[in-house]
Amino acid sequence: MAERVGGYIEEAHAKHRPSIEARSSSAKLPVVFVANSFVFTLRHAMVTAPMRTRFDQFGKQMVRTALETRGPVETDAEVPADTRRIDLWFMPDPARGSAPDHLGLLGRVAGGPSTLEFFHNTPSGEDLATCLIKHGEFRHFLSLRRTPPPVPTQWVISSGRPDGGIDGLWLRPIAGWPPGIYEGPPLLWTRLVVVNELPVARDTLLVRLLGAGLVLKQAIAELKELEVEAPERTLALPILLRLRLTVPSDLAKQTTDDQEFLMDTQDIVETWRREAVQEGIKQGVEQGIKQGLIEVYEARFGAMSEDLRAVVEDTDHEPTLITWLRLAGTRGVDEIAAAIRSFRAS
Repeated sequence: MAERVGGYIEEAHAKHRPSIEARSSSAKLPVVFVANSFVFTLRHAMVTAPMRTRFDQFGKQMVRTALETRGPVETDAEVPADTRRIDLWFMPDPARGSAPDHLGLLGRVAGGPSTLEFFHNTPSGEDLATCLIKHGEFRHFLSLRRTPPPVPTQWVISSGRPDGGIDGLWLRPIAGWPPGIYEGPPLLWTRLVVVNELPVARDTLLVRLLGAGLVLKQAIAELKELEVEAPERTLALPILLRLRLTVPSDLAKQTTDDQEFLMDTQDIVETWRREAVQEGIKQGVEQGIKQGLIEVYEARFGAMSEDLRAVVEDTDHEPTLITWLRLAGTRGVDEIAAAIRSFRAS
């Protein structure tokens, strides 16, 4: 087995060598694979991080919200030996019990220590190789702690089928799991979810919301049909609303995905907003927008200063909050800060 895995890593590394390239003199850091007793190291290399979309940000927010009652969840977990970050790192707390039933497949995926990487655009084989290298570095970083945490399994969530990665990395379907779930050799600690191959069932709904195109459209339609009190609806709808508000209002700046998403969510968002008003929870809507504003700002620019955060928290005017949220998703940090500070001055 050790020879087989060692051979796999050598072959995969050779095949994906073009994806490993120097990025800057300050980013020439070691890339390490460990297989049994063999260590393969590139001393002066770095892997270019794949481009991500606002839909990947939605995935991080929804999954974090779904799991935060079960244990520590960290988004954009830093890999110190690199300039890239893990999308989401989750450590379930046994004292908080098992995953609630409504999480379905998502709860099963996060049943143990795990990291998640989200790809609204189907990744290439090189993108998946990048994830393997990054996860190897992250595991090594965790092993250096005084009390190392459990080794997390990496889950790559891909909207479509990444044929190059599945073939090039020898990923195979996992017995006992639904279609669309794959794993690599054990020492790579990596599994893949192909969202558009998942069966259409309520158990997979939250994961299918991480898909694209027709898969996302159908998942949103199913979400709309759930009863008002359904936990999946309560979890996903506020985050969908926040995502919708980050789409640029200028048509020239919208992608095809943006335009399809706006059309697919128009009815469901309006329905949710009417229900919110009818139930007298307008304050909760505003709090959700405030939280979304802060999250989008910090995802793009880092921690929000205390004075800006104070103005946001003290503002109860929903149109103003929506305007700021749109700015946070589309404009520069100086313009956003000026808009918020001018409101306080007025």
